[in-house]
Amino acid sequence: MIAAVATAAQRQAFLEAARRDPMLRAVLGRDLTLWAGNSGAPVQLYLAGGAALSLSDGCAWMSGLPDDPEELHSFLRFAGVGCLQTPADLRGWPGLRPGVQDTGLTLPPGGALPQPPLPEGFVPDREVGVGEAAGLLFPTHSGYRDGFYSRTCTTVNHGLARLWGLRDRQGRLRATMGADALFEGQAYLSLLHTDPACRGQGLGGWLVVAMANALSAEGWQCVFYSEPRNRAFYRRLGFAEAAPLYAYQVGDTIQNQEG
Repeated sequence: MIAAVATAAQRQAFLEAARRDPMLRAVLGRDLTLWAGNSGAPVQLYLAGGAALSLSDGCAWMSGLPDDPEELHSFLRFAGVGCLQTPADLRGWPGLRPGVQDTGLTLPPGGALPQPPLPEGFVPDREVGVGEAAGLLFPTHSGYRDGFYSRTCTTVNHGLARLWGLRDRQGRLRATMGADALFEGQAYLSLLHTDPACRGQGLGGWLVVAMANALSAEGWQCVFYSEPRNRAFYRRLGFAEAAPLYAYQVGDTIQNQEG
């Protein structure tokens, strides 16, 4: 039976499921810390047998395997979830259509990648404001921008996230990068984005390596996922491959939707 995380025992079970996941421990641990037991929160947490589920904005992260595949599908449809993301290979499960498979990438604690040269004319900012980052990431989508701002302010204020960036000579933010979740020694990296006007100058490569190296030197294990088209880029920078992430579209029926 799928149940909302509310009691102390349910929180512990969710935490144990998160800890078993080599790539999503930080994401699920952050969500448990911030949102558990709050029915009005933008993130809702559930237990499905041995699986932990975190739902927000029509998407779900899942660690572990639920007991009943058909119950999982029915629940996701009822909750308005259109996309399920999980390291588990669920191809052939009812109601789930396989989508993009992202590559997992990692840098261990104490690791160090070769640092690309800082692009000329740009200055690092290791404490980027959430509002400024939101404006760079979502310049024309106010709904996404407002949601990102609200959730990220909460996460940063609780010490569970950091935002870095690169500024040009005029002080304008031109690239941003985030440790979107910091929990129990793991840092989940995301939000790497460069202003389209400044692409091709090496800002992204410098930023992701600088932030990963800094976190690794503090003892964090850095993890993130990459779309297939960017896999070679991150491999050239020196990140090691880890477990993949599968994305599934949640169908209207429980018929097998593989392919």
